[in-house]
Amino acid sequence: MTSIINQEEKVLFDKTTKGIEGAVYYAGIRHKVIANNIANMDTPGYKALDISFRDQLEYLLETEENGISASRVVRDLSSTGTVSPPPPTVMFAPDINSLWPRMDRNTVNIDQELTKLSQNAILHNTCLQLLKSKFGILKSVIRESGR
Repeated sequence: MTSIINQEEKVLFDKTTKGIEGAVYYAGIRHKVIANNIANMDTPGYKALDISFRDQLEYLLETEENGISASRVVRDLSSTGTVSPPPPTVMFAPDINSLWPRMDRNTVNIDQELTKLSQNAILHNTCLQLLKSKFGILKSVIRESGR
């Protein structure tokens, strides 16, 4: 019985769905990191942070591919039992200000951060639209199979 449920789950929530789900999750976290950079743009010595979206998504898909549910790994390690993808690796953003250093050693470039924020919002919204379409197709199939 459990193998039938697992097979149905793999059909409904395939690699594409897992990838889009991971993209939405990491885009949300990246939005918070970028917003934090913007909030600290006047903090002396603050170093801008970012996450490598591509690395995080590749890790999520690799763990799923190898039969290890990334969400299960995190749930097993979590004392709360919540299910979520692994936390992202936060890193210092490349210092584009090195050619024109600020006197306070802050590395936040507001133009760059606003550009990243816009790109991230577009990615997030696009992924949500893809999920909406995918679930719309599933809804249509379920509706048609009931006739």
